[in-house]
Amino acid sequence: MSTLRFYIWYAWVEATQAPVRLRGKPDMSTLRSTPVFAALALALVACSQPSDAPTNPATPMPGIDYAVENSTMHGAARAMRNHTWLWTRGPGPVQIHYSTADGRDLVWMVGQRRIFQGQWTVENTSDSSGQQITQICLRYPGVNYGGLSATPTCRPAGTFLGEVQQREGGDPLQMNGRTQALFVIDKPPANLAEIEGRVASIKGLSNY
Repeated sequence: MSTLRFYIWYAWVEATQAPVRLRGKPDMSTLRSTPVFAALALALVACSQPSDAPTNPATPMPGIDYAVENSTMHGAARAMRNHTWLWTRGPGPVQIHYSTADGRDLVWMVGQRRIFQGQWTVENTSDSSGQQITQICLRYPGVNYGGLSATPTCRPAGTFLGEVQQREGGDPLQMNGRTQALFVIDKPPANLAEIEGRVASIKGLSNY
């Protein structure tokens, strides 16, 4: 029984039993000295106390949870290693990456037949306030196109992974080991599944 229900029950019992105990019809001054009013007062106080329970539905925060989970070197490396991911950096174009387990990063870019070759790393560094942070860095030797650069580009791991539009394990587009894509992606795909479907439809070609 909750505390509030107990007080209400107790007040009812006292109200019904008090006349019997007092042997006669009590006046209000007598009743005020009985436990009836004490119980009722306690019940009213319990009702008036503000509740600590939230008044609004809980708001899910997957972005924050994900950022916290992947803000360590181990978590960031696990999130990158052997994963295919869809990303739009700045104004574009859309990029599809396959990050291998050994630190290579392959990029299939909308409008390009070439699969760009680069590297990914996870590093610990300090921000401007001296706070230790984990960052993910990408570099593509000899490349300066569509947001890809020969100079390492680094971002805090949680921020980086939070900006990835879609990610899945493995190499479903079979990019590893290739320098040329099977076809040119002529417009931004809605998701990875769209490109996977096109790849699957022509997997039987001898050069794939």
